[in-house]
Amino acid sequence: MSSAPDGSDGQYEIGVQSFTYREFDVSEICSELSGTGVSAIELCDVHVAPDAAAEVVERVRDRLADSGIEVCGYGVVPFEDDDEERIRATFELVDRLGGEYCSLEFPPNDDGLRDRLLSVADEFDLDLAIHNHGPGATYSRVEEVTRVLESADSPRLGACVDTGHFFRSGEAPADVIRRLGDRVLALHLKDFDDEGNEVVPGTGRLDVSELLDLLETETAFDQPLVIEYEADAENPTPAVEQTVAAVRDAAE
Repeated sequence: MSSAPDGSDGQYEIGVQSFTYREFDVSEICSELSGTGVSAIELCDVHVAPDAAAEVVERVRDRLADSGIEVCGYGVVPFEDDDEERIRATFELVDRLGGEYCSLEFPPNDDGLRDRLLSVADEFDLDLAIHNHGPGATYSRVEEVTRVLESADSPRLGACVDTGHFFRSGEAPADVIRRLGDRVLALHLKDFDDEGNEVVPGTGRLDVSELLDLLETETAFDQPLVIEYEADAENPTPAVEQTVAAVRDAAE
């Protein structure tokens, strides 16, 4: 999967985190996304859980594929202990859906759990992307993410950069991307204004043009730009459309 399919026109594939559509079922999501320019989705357990029956997983995957929407990943999954059965069920789900990564978090000092996650991910050929949340979360600042990445010299372990949550933690996403470089494996487009209110990506503090330039020059990023907009659960599509337009304009 390539973020710039032609390799030259700068047109990034755009996805959406299914939590954006948490009040919708999968069929409704497909209808909402029709014509928006969104061609990928990072699913979460609101729409399909690791313990879902095989026919349910197949139905979700096929419904999305029929609508031209590819599953790029799954998350965000919190792992608290070395429960191999849960780890395996989660990664098997991602694999069956056709995803290439799992966005996740786990205790930063639990090397055993980290190694177990990487071992099972190897079996399914999945990347693992540590997701940052806001102040007080397990991963709030980039230093907390890089400390774990440096403890495991595996290209399979990287970061899912949530631009909005880094703003909330007092860090500029541009600086974060420079710091992480090729360890940026996934990205959530989220934005906040100076008063701390969530806004449509690109209308607050996030400079979309700068973001795209840095992804191109500082990283080997090759996944869709995943929109995660949580401010209007009942009607998120206008914000999604506005974000797609902002990314397309910035890429020209």
